[in-house]
Order: sequence, then structure tokens, then C-alpha cells
Amino acid sequence: MASSPKKLLTQAEYARSRKDRGLPGGSREAVRKAVDAGRITGFGPDNMLDQVLADAEWERNTRARLSPQAGVPTATTDLLDGVPTLPPGPSAPAAAVPDTGYGSARARREMADAEKAEIETAKLRGAMVMREDVDRAGYEIARELRDAMESSVNSLGAELAPITTAEECVAILRRHNRSIQDLLVRLNREKVGAPLKAQQA
Repeated sequence: MASSPKKLLTQAEYARSRKDRGLPGGSREAVRKAVDAGRITGFGPDNMLDQVLADAEWERNTRARLSPQAGVPTATTDLLDGVPTLPPGPSAPAAAVPDTGYGSARARREMADAEKAEIETAKLRGAMVMREDVDRAGYEIARELRDAMESSVNSLGAELAPITTAEECVAILRRHNRSIQDLLVRLNREKVGAPLKAQQA
């Protein structure tokens, strides 16, 4: 034997059932606004309502709103109970309305994914490097510079010993300093990835 079709309620009957169950939106006007806004689904020319479906849709479209008096989040308040929500603008910025539901979580996840994609794109273009890579490269560069300067002491001393004029000493020291500077530039390019500018000092 076929089961009887599910009984649909008029909007007034559905509003009365919500009121009887102690749920928000227990007025004919609140239900009518919900149907007109498409927040709950009506069937047929009279927009009859399935109680189970309407309850689920009503719950899904419920969120917290700001208290007009205190300016702080109140307990969960239904947007469909006939109470107007605060309009966006200087007096009630959208960012001030907390949203801890699925929509907020999805927005945060999409924002995080977008930031991650931007970081990866910047790394591929060479416009960004990871901090741990820079820290490690800085340590390696400093160590190689230290070793190069230490190993050059003996050769530099032997080269300067017989020199008798300041001009000759300056020329030798300048050549030595330039070799250390060239080493620093090369190490920076190799270990950090910073591009060299096409210019000659």
C-alpha cells in the first residue's frame, strides 16, 4: 500500500507550529519574509511548507547578530524572526559581525589557500626566499668569509713585508679587499639566490 503524501503546512500553520515549539519566527509575517527571501522553500502557488525541510533551512540560515544597544554579539538570533539586522556601513561594519559558522571557516580556508599560492608563485619568480634558507645561507657565507680572510693573512703579510712605500701598501690592501668583496657577492648569489646587477664598480 502506498504511503500517504507528506502533509504540507500553510505559512500561518507553520508560524503557529514554531511558536508552539518555542522557536523564533513564530509569526505569519516572519514566515512570509523568509519564503519571499528564498531562505525557506515553499511549494505550489500558495508556497506551502514542509515542516522538517523548513526547520532545517531556518536553522541553516541562522547566525549571531550584534545587539543594537550593547554593540556586542548576543545569543544566536534568527535573521528570519522579523527583527531587522543592522545595515552595513560606518555604524555597523560587516567585519564587526562575528560569523563562526561554515561560511566563515570556508572563507578563512580559501584566504589561506590564496596566500599560500601567492607565496609559492613569488618563490618561483625569485621574488621571495624562505627565512630558514636565508638564515642558513647567512651562516655559511659568514663562515666562508672568515676562512678566506684567515687563510690570506700569511700571504698578505709576506707580500707587505718588503714594501717600503704607503702607495704600494694601499694597492696591495685594495686588491685584497676587492677579492674579499667579490667573494661575498658570489656567495650571496649562490647561497641566497639574490641576482647580481649588471654593473661594474
